[in-house]
Amino acid sequence: ACWCCRRKHESLSYSYFKHKQHSVIISMQLFESNRRIMMARRHNSRSQSSSKDGTNNDGHHFLESPSSQRKSPNNSSLARRAMVIRKDMNSIQKIKCVLGLVMIVVVMSLLNNIGGRQHHVLSERYDANDNNSAAETELLQALYDLPLPTTQKELVDLNDELAGLEPKFILQWAHHTLLAGNHNYLRSRETNGWNSHPLVQVTSFGPTGLVILDQLSKYNLLDTVPVITMDTLHLFKESYVFYDTVQSHYNSTLHLTTTKPVHIAHPPELDGDSVFKGFISSKVEFQDVYSPTLWKTDPRYYTKVTKIDPLQQKLEEWQTIMWITGRRRSQGGEREKLDVLEFDSFPPDEDNRRVRSQEDNNDNPFHSSKGRWKLNPLVYWSYDQVWNYIKANEVPYNLLYDLGFTSIGDEMTTTLPKKSHVGDAIYERSGRFVDLNRTECGLHSHLQKIKALKKHHEEAGEEWTVPELTCEKCIDLNEDTFLETVENNNLRDDSLLLLEFYSPFCGSCQEFAPVLNRLADYQIPNTVVARFDITEQNIPKYINQELFQVESTPTLYLVGHSPSFYAEMYSGKHEFDAILQWLTKKRNSR
Repeated sequence: ACWCCRRKHESLSYSYFKHKQHSVIISMQLFESNRRIMMARRHNSRSQSSSKDGTNNDGHHFLESPSSQRKSPNNSSLARRAMVIRKDMNSIQKIKCVLGLVMIVVVMSLLNNIGGRQHHVLSERYDANDNNSAAETELLQALYDLPLPTTQKELVDLNDELAGLEPKFILQWAHHTLLAGNHNYLRSRETNGWNSHPLVQVTSFGPTGLVILDQLSKYNLLDTVPVITMDTLHLFKESYVFYDTVQSHYNSTLHLTTTKPVHIAHPPELDGDSVFKGFISSKVEFQDVYSPTLWKTDPRYYTKVTKIDPLQQKLEEWQTIMWITGRRRSQGGEREKLDVLEFDSFPPDEDNRRVRSQEDNNDNPFHSSKGRWKLNPLVYWSYDQVWNYIKANEVPYNLLYDLGFTSIGDEMTTTLPKKSHVGDAIYERSGRFVDLNRTECGLHSHLQKIKALKKHHEEAGEEWTVPELTCEKCIDLNEDTFLETVENNNLRDDSLLLLEFYSPFCGSCQEFAPVLNRLADYQIPNTVVARFDITEQNIPKYINQELFQVESTPTLYLVGHSPSFYAEMYSGKHEFDAILQWLTKKRNSR
């Protein structure tokens, strides 16, 4: 048992680091106590043996009066000499003991310093944290023995252990596993000065993310866990102001990194391959590089260039092993079955830039070269629990929440939650991603998937087949016949051309195929239906201009020549009645 707190500890190092200021004194007390016990036992043993022959330890009869012994100069001199000798021996033994203890302390300090100065600070932070009671400390010590899983069963068992814990214990377990208890990482970082961060928080500063941020700060973890937020360049003005509010509230302990959208180009000469050309710093530049409506016409690709790619680049740069999210089951949808810990595997078609050593265990499905861990410490919290914590702990939050917003993202896709979903699990996020056409396939993201799929078939030695979307009364155009048809060489001057840009691999195009067939069969007066497959063809320019802007499929254009040439994009719903009404209106107006 520890002499300082009277509690049992599992290891000597734990006792030393927690009570290092008492270690020398405690050891001296222990030595002195043991020495006195041994001397008492030795004296008692001698007394018992001498009592058999009626003499004391000096060889004299113990029945002799004490006064006669005190009068004997020889007895007095011998006693004094023996006492001096014993004191000298005791002093020598004490000196040897003290020197030995000093050597032990020095050796332990040196061993501790091998892990670097940060190791010492992190160990002391965990073991001497005043915010943890004795019972919580024992729980943490038990949690620290739980490593990251290497099998699916271990992951299930670990999630069972973490499911009933408060977020603070989950965060401290992750921090200890990846930082405080990771001696190899600490030694390497101290020696090589790596710009690596195994554990980071990724947040858009929503309510759940703010609770996690406050917990990291409260338990002295924030100074070693950097925070990443993604600036899409399309946020609310209040969100940008809140960045400064958060930084000011947590002062120097918050290390905030803000990512910017990436500039990805697709030169024709690279046959669909993309080129990274840097980061975009302003909204105007973003619209020039892509388009003002990319968020609407190709929401998946918009998310890729504004959030996914910038985040993945930063995580790769920092060699991140685990990132903390604010997702919760109570948010509904795909999040209803989330666990505390999950493994996010890299896509099979993604070139993994992480360096693999010869010692990598390919049998481990959760190896860092195969993906990253996601930690959801508040996964079982409700919306009310989150806000109760924010109010009780006076955590700063975005003022837009006071206006009725429940989830905040980009300005053009965020609105107040729908009242029709009050009480539903999806109510909290029902105001997100509004006005997005989910019936389209984003052009860039779609072509990348096709390229990856084609590469997979080629590597597997499988035949590459293209799905067939039949339309008997449609004119199928290619790069050679496109301009001829668009320029109306084969059509009457008063005819209209309903032109579809599509891909047979696009699920939305497959769903729209019956509608296009019906439009062609309807035989709209003086209207011809044609289509152009953009999967492996480039849209020809019209008079050296990129007249047809296609950001998603299917995309419809109405081409006419009366009174002059024009090409107008359809922006309504991909439904038969809606398209027919639009065509009728355009014909009558011409």
